Amino acid sequence: MCTMKSMPLAILFGLAAGLALPVHASDSSDSMRVGDLQYGNALDPRGWTPLIDPGPEGMSWLHPGMFRTPSGALYPYPYSPTEKPLGTGGDWTYWGLLELGYIHVSGDPNAEFFRQYTDWKNGGALGLLALGFDNRKTGSYLEFRGSRISDHDQYYRLRAGRYGSYKVEAFYRDMPHTLSTSAYPIWNGVGGTNLTLPTSLTPGYSTIAAVEQASRDAPRRTLGLTRTRSGISIEGELYRNWIGYASVTNEERNGDRPYGGTMIFNFAFPSTGSPYGGNGGILETVRPIDFTTTDINLGLRNVGKIWHFNAVYTGSFFRDHKDYFNYQNPFYISTVFGVPPAGLLTNGQTSLEPDNDYHNLRLELSRELKWNGELSLTGAYGTMRQDDDLKPNLNCTGNLGFSFGPFQQIVPCADWNTPASLSKTSANARIDTKLFDAKVSFHPTHAFGWHADLRYYKEDNKTRYVAYNPLTGQYGYISENGSQGSMVPGEVGIFDTGYYSTSNVQYRNVPFGYQDMIFELGADWNIGNANTINAVYTFDRNKPDHRERKRLDEQRLKLSWISHSLGALTVRASFEYADRTGDHYNYDPYEDFYTLSLPGYVPANGIAPMALTVDAMRKYDMSDRKENKARIILLYPLGETSTISTTFYGTRDHYDAHVGRQNTRTTGFITEWDWQPAAATNVSVYAGAEGTRLKMANVADNEAIVNAPGSEDPSLGGPLYPLANYWRDLTRERDYNAGITFAHNFGPVKFDLAWNYTQSLSKLNYDYASTGALTHPDAAALTPNNAFPNNHYRTSTVDAGLNFPLSRNMGMRLFGRYQSGSFLDWHYRGFNDSLVYDHRIYTDEGPQAHYHVTVVGLMLNVKL
Repeated sequence: MCTMKSMPLAILFGLAAGLALPVHASDSSDSMRVGDLQYGNALDPRGWTPLIDPGPEGMSWLHPGMFRTPSGALYPYPYSPTEKPLGTGGDWTYWGLLELGYIHVSGDPNAEFFRQYTDWKNGGALGLLALGFDNRKTGSYLEFRGSRISDHDQYYRLRAGRYGSYKVEAFYRDMPHTLSTSAYPIWNGVGGTNLTLPTSLTPGYSTIAAVEQASRDAPRRTLGLTRTRSGISIEGELYRNWIGYASVTNEERNGDRPYGGTMIFNFAFPSTGSPYGGNGGILETVRPIDFTTTDINLGLRNVGKIWHFNAVYTGSFFRDHKDYFNYQNPFYISTVFGVPPAGLLTNGQTSLEPDNDYHNLRLELSRELKWNGELSLTGAYGTMRQDDDLKPNLNCTGNLGFSFGPFQQIVPCADWNTPASLSKTSANARIDTKLFDAKVSFHPTHAFGWHADLRYYKEDNKTRYVAYNPLTGQYGYISENGSQGSMVPGEVGIFDTGYYSTSNVQYRNVPFGYQDMIFELGADWNIGNANTINAVYTFDRNKPDHRERKRLDEQRLKLSWISHSLGALTVRASFEYADRTGDHYNYDPYEDFYTLSLPGYVPANGIAPMALTVDAMRKYDMSDRKENKARIILLYPLGETSTISTTFYGTRDHYDAHVGRQNTRTTGFITEWDWQPAAATNVSVYAGAEGTRLKMANVADNEAIVNAPGSEDPSLGGPLYPLANYWRDLTRERDYNAGITFAHNFGPVKFDLAWNYTQSLSKLNYDYASTGALTHPDAAALTPNNAFPNNHYRTSTVDAGLNFPLSRNMGMRLFGRYQSGSFLDWHYRGFNDSLVYDHRIYTDEGPQAHYHVTVVGLMLNVKL
């Protein structure tokens, strides 16, 4: 059912002005369409509204009123067809609409949440250009439509073909995504791969005061990206029952976004009066986005008398046109002892997403069986690969590190800033997948049916990389582009059998993979003509590679009930119960990938390596879990023209974990009333609410015994992870939404009104055994009652429109929107008049706290 709740904006922005327009304007989509399944924008989310004026004749010449679905929902009124002949005595007819106008935006148009997915601009706009040509004798057709708010917010689509023979489709669209409208990056070169400091700052030797001034002088920027998608597809009959299809879709993403750029440490080692900003700083930078993804689909299918065959090839090719991202650091990096470094590190470097390819071949075979049965077999093979050139560890010259007493930590840049320092020059990464699925179903009688399904899936990670430097004979890689190794003894990130023989660092990748076997058995019973019961049992055995468990078993039972036995009320109810267990839990299965497993490793201070994880930790996807899900849908028709429906749902998960995720819970409802007494009137009211809870627990390590006796003990309650450092937090969120839509035709004049409201509230509480659990010593004083301030987001939008005819083929639409919103996130509450604090630089000051925006527009509709 298409309800008014799902199209409040469509009512506002698209209704044609007193024009009777064709049924062909409905969106004729199917499973083989290329590109997006929906074409629209903020002017008209459905993309067709000016062309779908309900016809007054109702559903049938034999039935003057509305029809309902079997569940009782109202069918929408059909559209009123009006066409013109194309030429005298020809078989072609055509229809069309041109909608042009002007939009004006006032108030706070740069508010982030207002323009997040719409590039609103003052000026002219193409509301809709739609054309259609049909030949009812041959079944040929041609269809075009497009809309444009701005050069970053537009779409166009062309379809052509002959029914039952072939079809061709092409499209182009731009979709904006604004990420920040209040960014003040201090760097030059934003949008590129090399961020340089302004002339007022010196890399490595800029005072905090100078960085603060540079932040104040930085111009305000809007950060975001535009996704440009285009594609073409063709589908047609090749020979008798053989049908082939092919499509190519290309998506380009261009823009920029806030990004990290750490130069190590924040609160642990403040500047302590140093004018140059302590130990390097935490930097929020801006990275470029320049991606291209090309998707290819090829298919061949045959529907025979007994056997049905389908073969599909899917290929996806991602290309990042920016390989790396560099930035200059204004702050000074010194050791934790205050010893001058061996060399000044001023440049940070990050490798960006690598190019990668994906191929998948899928074969499907099915046939009918006796007793109204069907057998279907599916097999698929896929492979994901990337072989980009690898970047050297460092972006520096000279030496890094320090020399202080027993600590001699000097790293020559020349040994690590060249491709010759890599064990191999390209990634040669590869993951292969295999799938086999066999399903059989029978429905021997009208009252009973059953099915069984067996599915096998395997993901084989063939990527193998060893971080080894043939120039130095050392394993591992330099931590944090060298900044960590320039500050902290023993944390340079490399291992050898000499000076660094006590270093326990990761030196090769973990080839995560898994195989999954699923068996499903289900049955359904029709009890009379008014009740249906369905039961499905599923057993899932998952065998992950290199994870905390080698086997996970989950059993799931789902029961469903559909009833029409309670008068006009339709009830749909379902309940699921799942229980996941597994074999022994290994809290740290990654020893083989760390240098302690290599010959020549020597435990520091004669003790075993420090435990990196507490043994009570249970990762949420590896933990035992019990899950309950319930859903009830009620639908009741009120008379001949109205329906009320309500959905209640809830999910609860309990994890067997002293440390980690402990439980989650979601409950909610949504109710809706629809009324359509005639084609000229449509009213809808909806309201909904949802609440979620997430409970976590963890334990802070005892920093006082790091790398000392007792630090090798992983037990909860031991010297490294004492119970005094145990803490828990509870995250709660409540979401509310409501809306009203109204549309009515006063003769040739049409009026529509819509209101939509959204509110989200979230709160984080915590408790702890002692202050040893707190990361920051002032946390308790800054958060009274062990709770962070509430976060909230609210938005209210009112839309109104008036359509009236100017002549037989022309009409006018006046519309307006008023949107207000408020936003509060405690993460931004510490900002005052600066984005620089000690040796920490922020770029984005957060979304606008309160905003009010008004949009007014005038559209001229011309029926072509």
